Amino acid sequence: MDITVKKFVLRYETLANKAIKLNQSYLSLLKIYQELNFAPDLVSELDKTGNSPSKVIVSMQKDQKVIQNNFTHLAGLIAKFQSYFPTNPEAEQLKAIAHDCQVMTNFIQSMNLADLQKMFVKINNL
Repeated sequence: MDITVKKFVLRYETLANKAIKLNQSYLSLLKIYQELNFAPDLVSELDKTGNSPSKVIVSMQKDQKVIQNNFTHLAGLIAKFQSYFPTNPEAEQLKAIAHDCQVMTNFIQSMNLADLQKMFVKINNL
Protein backbone atom coordinates (compact mmCIF):
# COMPACT_ATOMS: atom_id res chain seq x y z
CA MET A 1 0.00 0.00 0.00
CA ASP A 2 1.22 3.49 -0.82
CA ILE A 3 2.69 5.45 2.10
CA THR A 4 0.24 8.32 1.53
CA VAL A 5 -2.72 5.97 1.80
CA LYS A 6 -1.24 4.43 4.95
CA LYS A 7 -0.99 7.89 6.48
CA PHE A 8 -4.63 8.58 5.64
CA VAL A 9 -5.63 5.27 7.22
CA LEU A 10 -3.64 6.06 10.35
CA ARG A 11 -5.11 9.57 10.59
CA TYR A 12 -8.63 8.20 10.17
CA GLU A 13 -8.06 5.57 12.86
CA THR A 14 -6.72 8.20 15.25
CA LEU A 15 -9.75 10.43 14.68
CA ALA A 16 -12.15 7.50 14.96
CA ASN A 17 -10.64 6.58 18.33
CA LYS A 18 -11.08 10.16 19.54
CA ALA A 19 -14.70 10.10 18.38
CA ILE A 20 -15.31 6.83 20.21
CA LYS A 21 -13.79 8.22 23.41
CA LEU A 22 -15.94 11.33 23.10
CA ASN A 23 -19.01 9.12 22.69
CA GLN A 24 -18.03 7.12 25.78
CA SER A 25 -17.83 10.36 27.74
CA TYR A 26 -21.20 11.42 26.36
CA LEU A 27 -22.77 8.12 27.44
CA SER A 28 -21.17 8.46 30.88
CA LEU A 29 -22.69 11.92 31.26
CA LEU A 30 -26.09 10.54 30.31
CA LYS A 31 -25.69 7.93 33.04
CA ILE A 32 -24.66 10.62 35.53
CA TYR A 33 -27.69 12.66 34.53
CA GLN A 34 -29.97 9.72 35.26
CA GLU A 35 -28.38 9.26 38.66
CA LEU A 36 -28.56 12.96 39.48
CA ASN A 37 -32.28 12.95 38.77
CA PHE A 38 -32.65 11.10 42.07
CA ALA A 39 -30.37 13.51 43.95
CA PRO A 40 -30.44 16.91 42.22
CA ASP A 41 -28.65 18.58 45.14
CA LEU A 42 -25.49 16.73 44.12
CA VAL A 43 -25.19 18.93 41.02
CA SER A 44 -24.36 21.94 43.17
CA GLU A 45 -21.88 19.80 45.12
CA LEU A 46 -20.17 18.87 41.87
CA ASP A 47 -20.08 22.54 40.91
CA LYS A 48 -18.38 23.41 44.21
CA THR A 49 -15.64 20.83 43.66
CA GLY A 50 -14.93 22.09 40.15
CA ASN A 51 -16.35 18.97 38.52
CA SER A 52 -19.37 20.67 37.07
CA PRO A 53 -21.13 18.69 34.34
CA SER A 54 -21.59 22.00 32.51
CA LYS A 55 -17.82 22.57 32.39
CA VAL A 56 -17.28 19.04 31.15
CA ILE A 57 -19.91 19.51 28.44
CA VAL A 58 -18.36 22.80 27.28
CA SER A 59 -15.02 21.04 26.93
CA MET A 60 -16.66 18.16 25.10
CA GLN A 61 -18.38 20.57 22.71
CA LYS A 62 -14.98 22.01 21.80
CA ASP A 63 -13.60 18.52 21.24
CA GLN A 64 -16.67 17.61 19.20
CA LYS A 65 -16.15 20.59 16.91
CA VAL A 66 -12.42 19.88 16.48
CA ILE A 67 -12.99 16.20 15.69
CA GLN A 68 -15.79 17.03 13.25
CA ASN A 69 -13.60 19.61 11.50
CA ASN A 70 -10.72 17.14 11.33
CA PHE A 71 -12.92 14.49 9.69
CA THR A 72 -14.14 17.08 7.18
CA HIS A 73 -10.57 18.19 6.46
CA LEU A 74 -9.39 14.60 6.07
CA ALA A 75 -12.22 13.82 3.64
CA GLY A 76 -11.24 16.90 1.61
CA LEU A 77 -7.60 15.83 1.45
CA ILE A 78 -8.61 12.35 0.40
CA ALA A 79 -10.78 13.76 -2.38
CA LYS A 80 -7.76 15.65 -3.71
CA PHE A 81 -5.50 12.60 -3.60
CA GLN A 82 -7.96 10.13 -5.12
CA SER A 83 -7.07 11.34 -8.62
CA TYR A 84 -3.51 10.06 -8.11
CA PHE A 85 -4.85 6.52 -7.66
CA PRO A 86 -7.52 6.15 -10.38
CA THR A 87 -7.95 2.36 -10.64
CA ASN A 88 -6.13 0.39 -8.01
CA PRO A 89 -6.63 -0.90 -4.47
CA GLU A 90 -5.42 2.40 -3.04
CA ALA A 91 -8.25 4.22 -4.80
CA GLU A 92 -10.78 1.84 -3.25
CA GLN A 93 -9.18 2.26 0.16
CA LEU A 94 -9.32 6.06 -0.13
CA LYS A 95 -12.95 5.90 -1.25
CA ALA A 96 -13.79 3.75 1.78
CA ILE A 97 -11.99 6.11 4.16
CA ALA A 98 -13.76 9.14 2.69
CA HIS A 99 -17.10 7.38 3.20
CA ASP A 100 -16.13 6.43 6.76
CA CYS A 101 -15.19 10.06 7.45
CA GLN A 102 -18.73 11.08 6.50
CA VAL A 103 -20.22 8.35 8.68
CA MET A 104 -18.09 9.45 11.63
CA THR A 105 -19.00 13.11 11.04
CA ASN A 106 -22.68 12.14 11.26
CA PHE A 107 -21.92 10.07 14.36
CA ILE A 108 -20.19 13.03 16.04
CA GLN A 109 -23.08 15.34 15.15
CA SER A 110 -25.56 12.90 16.71
CA MET A 111 -24.15 13.66 20.17
CA ASN A 112 -26.46 16.45 21.22
CA LEU A 113 -24.34 18.05 23.89
CA ALA A 114 -26.35 21.28 23.93
CA ASP A 115 -29.49 19.39 24.95
CA LEU A 116 -27.54 17.46 27.54
CA GLN A 117 -26.30 20.71 29.02
CA LYS A 118 -29.88 22.03 29.18
CA MET A 119 -30.90 18.85 30.99
CA PHE A 120 -28.23 19.41 33.65
CA VAL A 121 -29.25 23.06 34.03
CA LYS A 122 -32.83 21.95 34.54
CA ILE A 123 -31.79 19.56 37.32
CA ASN A 124 -29.69 22.27 38.94
CA ASN A 125 -32.70 24.59 39.02
CA LEU A 126 -34.90 22.09 40.86
